[in-house]
Amino acid sequence: MSAAPGPGSGAQSAAGHGPDIGANGASLFPAAFRILPAELADSYRILGDYAGALRAIADHPALERARKEARLKAVARAIEGADGFEAEDAAARAALTLRHLLQSRDLDIRDPWQMLQAVGQDIRKTAYPDWSDLLAWCRFWAAPLGRMAFSLAGGSEAGLGRAESFAIAVELLHLVEQAPAQHKWLGRVYLPARWFKEAESDASELAGARATAGLNRVFARAIDEAGRLLAASGGLHRHLPTRRLRVAMAIAQGEAHAWARSLAGADPLRGAKRPDRTARLMASVVGALRGLAS
Repeated sequence: MSAAPGPGSGAQSAAGHGPDIGANGASLFPAAFRILPAELADSYRILGDYAGALRAIADHPALERARKEARLKAVARAIEGADGFEAEDAAARAALTLRHLLQSRDLDIRDPWQMLQAVGQDIRKTAYPDWSDLLAWCRFWAAPLGRMAFSLAGGSEAGLGRAESFAIAVELLHLVEQAPAQHKWLGRVYLPARWFKEAESDASELAGARATAGLNRVFARAIDEAGRLLAASGGLHRHLPTRRLRVAMAIAQGEAHAWARSLAGADPLRGAKRPDRTARLMASVVGALRGLAS
């Protein structure tokens, strides 16, 4: 379940990314999102609004760093529930709404804090030396989204690790898909520098019209890592409380696998590649059968 770019200019949206949980969860995992209970779908939209608002700040190509930091400080005040605080900024309002949601469900408020730390890093850091560095960032950005989405659905504590793996896998697929836009608009490259070196490639190749053989090896490595994480998340649906939710989660996992296969056969420099209708249908059928059998 992953969130997409927040509102803003075309350039801003092109550079955005994140786990698809809110309104864009309906586009990335349409079959799964369609069968969610209305209350849970609304909760996911609140998560998506928060994630999208943070990304709209961090990924804005024209917003000065000082202004970004000021807006993130307002978000921090909203999350901590400062006395007498009035949220005038859209991101701060989204943070307040999420805080109220989590408090009403007695869920950990530290997850939004970690996401805030991740985007704070995004406005200062534009490159990641190795996989361990990128994974650490994912554990602050994507993993909290996965935990919150899973917990709001009533998932058991035993499944939290799988939920994190699933969210990080989806984030990696987003990073491959959005790598050219991130490089173009923000000069930011999440894919590890070591991967480019070992593939005899260079991050500057992200500005090309089509991927070189070396760049394709970098993309393939990221997709392989996503595949391993998706495999580690297998059985996540069994940790949800109702058959309806288990079916939805199994379908979402199937759609994520279909997306990884589709992306592996595409060139991200020539546009995003999402699964076609047939691939989505097959993923939905297989996921539904797996969920029903659990």
